[in-house]
Amino acid sequence: MKKEKIFDRIRNNPKAVRFEELKKVLTDVGFEERQPKGGSSHYIYCHVSLDRIVVLTRKPNTLPEYQVKDALRAIELLERANEKE
Repeated sequence: MKKEKIFDRIRNNPKAVRFEELKKVLTDVGFEERQPKGGSSHYIYCHVSLDRIVVLTRKPNTLPEYQVKDALRAIELLERANEKE
């Protein structure tokens, strides 16, 4: 599936998004992934152009909707920042 298709599907239905899908979208737009030590299921994504982080919980099923919406907001902020440059 193309990147734009995945992103559009996530934007249109944030309730049914798998971890791997959103991870791909975030890393494709330049976010870096960090997993805290100690076997945590929480993954942290940060971008040098933003002063905020995105936290995703890796679970077997879909991500919580609030995490997907937070990631989408971060991507939108990044897009706006890039437009200003």
